[in-house]
Amino acid sequence: MESYKEIEEVELSNKLKKDFPIKELSLGELVFGGVIPLIFVSFKSLDDLKRNWKDFNSQITTDIVINLKEEYSRWNFYIFFFSKDLVPKSLKYEIENNKFSSRKIVIENCEFITEEVIKNELSEHITNDNIQVNVERKNVSKFKKNVSLAKIIDKFSLNKKNDDDLQNALNLIENTYKDEV
Repeated sequence: MESYKEIEEVELSNKLKKDFPIKELSLGELVFGGVIPLIFVSFKSLDDLKRNWKDFNSQITTDIVINLKEEYSRWNFYIFFFSKDLVPKSLKYEIENNKFSSRKIVIENCEFITEEVIKNELSEHITNDNIQVNVERKNVSKFKKNVSLAKIIDKFSLNKKNDDDLQNALNLIENTYKDEV
């Protein structure tokens, strides 16, 4: 993953770990259309996540987001909240739909934040390079002009300005082919 790199912000990391019950914390950035700042955090418990995610987000905004110079980085700032437990749907919805300062994603059933986990989550939620597209090529028969339809259409000067001609042509086509179905 050449475009992702972890950032060593010892002072900020120590401050956050002092202020919040954090089990794991990783700061990084992804170059993808611009620089995307990233925070990966795991609180010590689900209750800690529930009690602290808003204050954590506010602290990140104060310490990082308002200092970002690039507009792209401010609009594409991600916080990934990891939990070793299942997160109640209501809490997950509240976190992920909160519009204040960053995009927030909740990852459940994750014991540790590893390089592989980070790679998978970035692929899943930002770069989408995990999507496989398989396009089947189908043989399509060549279009053949239907002579009777062409005769009907040729009787009218079909254009968007004359709805009566369009309706008359459609009626004639329907009447001509209604018994063939």
